[in-house]
Amino acid sequence: MDASVVYADLNLTKTREPKRASPLSLPPVISLLQKSSVEKSGLDVQENNLTKTTESPAMLKCPKDWLTHRDKCIHFSQDTNVWKKGLVDCDTKGGTLLLIQDQEELRFIKDSAKGKGESFWIGLNYTLPDENWRWINGSTLSSDVLQITGEAKKNSCASVSKDKVTSESCASDSKWICQKEPKCVSETTCNDS
Repeated sequence: MDASVVYADLNLTKTREPKRASPLSLPPVISLLQKSSVEKSGLDVQENNLTKTTESPAMLKCPKDWLTHRDKCIHFSQDTNVWKKGLVDCDTKGGTLLLIQDQEELRFIKDSAKGKGESFWIGLNYTLPDENWRWINGSTLSSDVLQITGEAKKNSCASVSKDKVTSESCASDSKWICQKEPKCVSETTCNDS
């Protein structure tokens, strides 16, 4: 229903009807119409917001053979190669090597890695001269997220297995884990939000 208000000019002096003792009381009627229109339009806004909130998450989807976890699509490679080749492969798939956000995500990755292979490159390497573990987005590793076993030295990259995160030579061969954002199934719905 359209919530717009319609105004009309009434010219009561030109009518040929008999004069009435009291004038018409139109303002209360108009007032009631305006009030109910405003209330209705407010209700429409609430209903639309509720609908958008519940529909939006269902509109995002990961490609076939990718796992969905929170706001990410995650892919375990079948190939093995050096860390830089894993980085390039993820890029060609429209993503990056995995950046682990917290302990819960690390548990999910370790559980998912069971039966898929020995270890997988993630987007974390040891940088010089600052001697820090850095994610490929430039942020420094927080010790709250994960602990790395093994020696951290020049040309070290991190790999994750079913039970630990290890420092390995970036030149060694391993599988890798890519991540990317889910794609929108219906562009019109995703563009509205």
